Amino acid sequence: MRPCLLTTAARKDLIDIGRFTTEKWGKRQRDKYLKQLDDAFKLLARQPEIGRDADNIKLGYKKFNQGSHIIFYRAGTESKIVVIRILHNSMDVDQHL
Repeated sequence: MRPCLLTTAARKDLIDIGRFTTEKWGKRQRDKYLKQLDDAFKLLARQPEIGRDADNIKLGYKKFNQGSHIIFYRAGTESKIVVIRILHNSMDVDQHL
């Protein structure tokens, strides 16, 4: 399996998602949702081609929907998947990427 690397921005996104989910729906839902995102990262590491091309945003980027969020990623060096950002599907992508 290809390793998965999260950028600093993607790590911050996860923290923000966790905080928001805890405040809105509680710790149990936060843990469940963060696990779903983690499972998506593992899936992308195994099958990076399943994401849709996002070359219109930046050449080489792909995107994958998970729950209410879109995971933006690319193939990195040493056969790694690099998660660029994890954005809510209602966010202005151009503003955040």
